[in-house]
Amino acid sequence: MSVTVFVAVVVLALGLFALARAQRLFRKSIERDGLSRFRDAFRGRYPEILLSQVYSYLAERHGAVEPHYIVNPGDDLQQVHGLADLDLEDAVLVIADRAGARLPRANELDELKNGVRSVDDLLRYLEPYFRPEVVKG
Repeated sequence: MSVTVFVAVVVLALGLFALARAQRLFRKSIERDGLSRFRDAFRGRYPEILLSQVYSYLAERHGAVEPHYIVNPGDDLQQVHGLADLDLEDAVLVIADRAGARLPRANELDELKNGVRSVDDLLRYLEPYFRPEVVKG
């Protein structure tokens, strides 16, 4: 009888271990999916480093530890991601700095107020700073 109980406990422990591992693998699959979908939505339109930096910044801001956060091109930066005014300026500066791109000047940051509302707008605004001729060498 004690052997049966021992075997049952071992089988239960192995089952729980397998379940935890399967959930972790599933979570990693979802994490890759969020970043991949973001890149696929913009592939060919913007440099890869710009895409990964914008995605990473928005995911971190949301509190996502791994890249599973879903970011869509039409997401409103203020409503969906909480970026407006000075927060948006900070985001632009942090994204450009992390990638080693040229930082926008103060007068260039003024353009953010008028033309940057969505994720696509943000990428379009940042793209000139990520061109090879302006990236720090």
